[in-house]
Amino acid sequence: MPAHSTCQALERRIAELELELKACREERGFRLPPTGPRSTDITERVSAEQTYRQSEDRFRQVFLTSPDAINLNRVEDGRYHDINEGFTALMGYTREDVLGKSSVELGIWHNPEDRRLLLHELKAHGHVKELEARFVRKSGEVGVGLMSARILRFGGEDVILSITRDITDRKAAEDALRESEEKYRLLVEHAGEAIFIAQKGMLRFVNRRTEQLSGYTSEELITKPFQELVHPDDRALVLDHHFKRLKGIKMPPRYSFRILDRSGVARWVELNAVLIKWQGQPATLNFLHDITGRKQAEEEKARIESQYRQFQKVEAIGRLAGGVAHDLNNLLTPIIGYSELLSGDLALGDLRRDSIQQILRAAYGARDLVHQLLAFSRKQTLKYQPLNLNKTVRGFEKLLRRTIREDIDLRIVASPDIRTIMGDIGQIEQVLMNLFVNAQQAMPHGGRLIIETALVALDAAYAAAHHNIQPGRYVMLAVSDTGRGMDQETLEHIFEPFFSTKGDQGTGLGLATVYGIVKQHGGHVWAYSEVDKGSIFKVYLPVSEQSPAESTEEEEEAASHMQGSETILLAEDNDQVRILAEAVLKRHGYTVLVADRGAEALNLLKAHTGKVDLLLTDVVMPDMNGKVLFEKAVAVQPGLKVLYMSGYSDEVIASRGVLDEGVRFIQKPFTVRALAAKVREVLEGKMHV
Repeated sequence: MPAHSTCQALERRIAELELELKACREERGFRLPPTGPRSTDITERVSAEQTYRQSEDRFRQVFLTSPDAINLNRVEDGRYHDINEGFTALMGYTREDVLGKSSVELGIWHNPEDRRLLLHELKAHGHVKELEARFVRKSGEVGVGLMSARILRFGGEDVILSITRDITDRKAAEDALRESEEKYRLLVEHAGEAIFIAQKGMLRFVNRRTEQLSGYTSEELITKPFQELVHPDDRALVLDHHFKRLKGIKMPPRYSFRILDRSGVARWVELNAVLIKWQGQPATLNFLHDITGRKQAEEEKARIESQYRQFQKVEAIGRLAGGVAHDLNNLLTPIIGYSELLSGDLALGDLRRDSIQQILRAAYGARDLVHQLLAFSRKQTLKYQPLNLNKTVRGFEKLLRRTIREDIDLRIVASPDIRTIMGDIGQIEQVLMNLFVNAQQAMPHGGRLIIETALVALDAAYAAAHHNIQPGRYVMLAVSDTGRGMDQETLEHIFEPFFSTKGDQGTGLGLATVYGIVKQHGGHVWAYSEVDKGSIFKVYLPVSEQSPAESTEEEEEAASHMQGSETILLAEDNDQVRILAEAVLKRHGYTVLVADRGAEALNLLKAHTGKVDLLLTDVVMPDMNGKVLFEKAVAVQPGLKVLYMSGYSDEVIASRGVLDEGVRFIQKPFTVRALAAKVREVLEGKMHV
């Protein structure tokens, strides 16, 4: 039974006992008027006395056996008149310790203010109900009691009847619960995660972090459906998880989606939800963690991994292209060479000359295709020199003007602050041509084509966002068009070899070649495009401190004569190339010693009694490479000159030391004229190795 109910029952019982006592006293004080000697009937008085005693016994029994502490204190001095066993059990005092003393003397009140309040209420109202007060036991322990008291007349004097129920344990439990709730509140309010309770699509409780993350106040949040905070594309997912969980359907505890804060900014979050009861109904307790930074890192990692996979794919195809190029060059060399020889032998009116010219055109196309493969794979031989990109573009402009369609407006915007780059002019022109052709084909109904140059600085942030780029100054070549543009998926593949948007009309090597040439120049190419909004390609080439060389026409002029009478030692393991080279050299008046490998060439050199002027050797041969052959040959005949030839890629021949500065080299497949001119250049030159 609650403390206040017990107190009320005792109060009612005390009131009844008071009435009974009053009645008994009145009966005991009643005297009959004197009428002389006669017998007195005391039956009623005896009955009243018995009733009084019974009432006192009942009151005493209640007083003594009550589990609550009951005490009587004189109003006059506050001293204890009587206590029950409940009082001694609660306070730890014996009757002898207490009777005749006041509560102040015993130090029972833990807080004097509680005593002052009790006396004030008794004086004002004559009674006190359920006053919570702290008391001090004899042991010194502090307890908490719930007191009810009233002033009554007892034994001819006013006394205070007090009933105290011990609520120490209950109070401790309440305090512990309150402390626990406070700790929980502090923990929830200051948690690093957003914590909220959701029920039937509405927010019922939110912590401070939820307010910070959303930008709304708690009052605003609990008045709106939480789906309004979710990105439109993710609302169906979130609502499905929420309502299925409320129905008790087992769902993954964690999942990710996007939210929209008050300003409309989308952020990625991860939700961990558990099913709970809230006001008797199913609800979800949700822990929301902001993972925007992690998502961005994952996306960046995926982007870098994609770039790396693309790089690996390009490298693998490049290695394949470099290997195939050698065999193709060896096959194309005799095709081009013999066709040129036959064409030169036939009269101008001979109908067979046209057939031979068709063969040559096909062979030249195949040669150019091999060059594109090598350019894409960054393995072709380049001749670097200081270049002014403005002059290169202006020099190429005439060709562009002649080949561009009339419905395309060509504009060239050259920056006056351009700086020198180191590049192969032929390859740079190839980049220009490929980008020009690509742009023109993107504008079948006409448009505007703009070629720009500029000096730019790429900072560390740009370099970090792009694979294999170093911060620094670059010369930018930009080619933009107003054509049909490309979507993002197409953009991701445009630099891949054999990827074409033109169907059967394209080889898929145009932009792959651009990519390879730019990378071989230590640069970077970037493209941006939108469907129906055109495209822009930006090529960044690193700045060089060297100055451009003055242009001369000596390299463009044909040699005045390519005939000779010198002796040449030819070493070539490919039969067709060896036979062709021998025929070309003999036609030009040279004496030729022919060997199919290095060892045989050395034997011929040692056996030859006259002077050998030039060693024409393949770089890679079965028994020894061309560099080793020359080193041994020049020891036999000092002053011997050398001209290397190879169909292998730049990477392979460079590993043989053939591309060292000052070394003369001719790349297969070569034309008759090119071989003859190169031989004369080496024989007449001043450079010795």
